Amino acid sequence: MQETTVVDRVERDTLVDAEPPYAAAPPSDRGIGAGMLLGLALVALVALGIAVAYLLSHRDNGSTTTVLVTRATSGSPSVPARIDVPVVTGRSFDSAQATLANLGFRVVRAPVSSTNPRGQVVGELPSAGSQAAKGSVVTLSVASGATLPATTSVTTTAPTTSTTTGTTTISAAPSPAPTPANATMPDVSGQTEQAAVTELTKAGVLPSLFFVPASDPLGTVEQQAKPANTTLPYHSHVQINISRGPGAKADAAIPNVVGRTLTEAVSTLNAAHLRLIYVKYPVTSRAQVGKIVQQSPLTGNHAPANAQVLVFVGANQT
Repeated sequence: MQETTVVDRVERDTLVDAEPPYAAAPPSDRGIGAGMLLGLALVALVALGIAVAYLLSHRDNGSTTTVLVTRATSGSPSVPARIDVPVVTGRSFDSAQATLANLGFRVVRAPVSSTNPRGQVVGELPSAGSQAAKGSVVTLSVASGATLPATTSVTTTAPTTSTTTGTTTISAAPSPAPTPANATMPDVSGQTEQAAVTELTKAGVLPSLFFVPASDPLGTVEQQAKPANTTLPYHSHVQINISRGPGAKADAAIPNVVGRTLTEAVSTLNAAHLRLIYVKYPVTSRAQVGKIVQQSPLTGNHAPANAQVLVFVGANQT
């Protein structure tokens, strides 16, 4: 705050008179004269003015603006430290959570269907080896215990037998096409949920959907747990983070549609203010043909209203 200094100038006229025609009278001894009193009064007024100005300049009222002067520090503003995300896939959720929490990460659990033991971490996002800021979220895909039917089994049928002139000819039923051993992870970041699901399943990768806060439109793929061109076992589950869309949205509880027909699943999900997308999945049991054999997200989770739930519909192997 600047101090205001009030300076009053006292002008004094100097009177020049001619020499008096008579001798000056000796000074009076009656005490302080009128001129001295006037001078003292002027000095007092000046002092009073200075005091008033000082008080006004230092008074703390609503119109006073205080300027804070800070000394610039060297270097750029501090940013959260970025550290390597450790490998926790294959461990129990509790163990993985403890490890990540000790490093300063926050952990979100995303249940997914898997053939791995229940409670085991089968994926992490950001992926292991990448760097993330302390305090950021690491999403762990955790096996829920629900599994998709194995795709490595071969459908067998009774051999057909024909008899011609006493000769028995046995012809075996044709075997289905061999299942590929591996799949290559495509890049689906930024795609719509439906486009990403189509590309992933064509590549032999099974998407596990997880809705996250984001400013992109509802259903936009924000992240994928495995980088593009990663080689995976065929029909591996890979977590895909899907945008909840901008603004606040009401949550819808995801119902269980496993075991139902496609028509029944559509009705059930629509009643919960959700939509459905589906892909065909080869099954070995006739009873599962035309039925929902898996869904993502799993029942018990929540998704924003009008979000799409992915279901796998059992189909004959070809």
